[in-house]
Amino acid sequence: MRVSLSDLRVLVVDDSSSMRRIVRRFLENGGVKHILEAGHGRSAMEEIKRHPPDLIISDLNMPVMNGMELLTEIRLAPGLRTIPFIILTVEAVQKTMNQALEKGVDAYIVKPVTEKLFIQEVKRVMDPD
Repeated sequence: MRVSLSDLRVLVVDDSSSMRRIVRRFLENGGVKHILEAGHGRSAMEEIKRHPPDLIISDLNMPVMNGMELLTEIRLAPGLRTIPFIILTVEAVQKTMNQALEKGVDAYIVKPVTEKLFIQEVKRVMDPD
């Protein structure tokens, strides 16, 4: 199933507003038009319950609810568990990457990342065939 990036509804979760702006710019340059934002996992869950996105891109280290906790909650929720989930983080620790993979993350991207590589990963996750 080919997915048009322009039709995607993407939720970007990061406690850094400057990082959310960078990810937003990458997504917009890649053709995404519908971008929602949250500053931590708890506010992301509230947004997801109101308007389930087609893709979640989340940082790991955030206050209130971190990215791993958000991923866990999403994967346990019957109506949400199939939403593709990308972790975008500075944390390049193999143990953490393995933990995210075990919990069902679709991609684990380590910052810094180029716009081209980032969009390639988004496309791969959304159109895995």
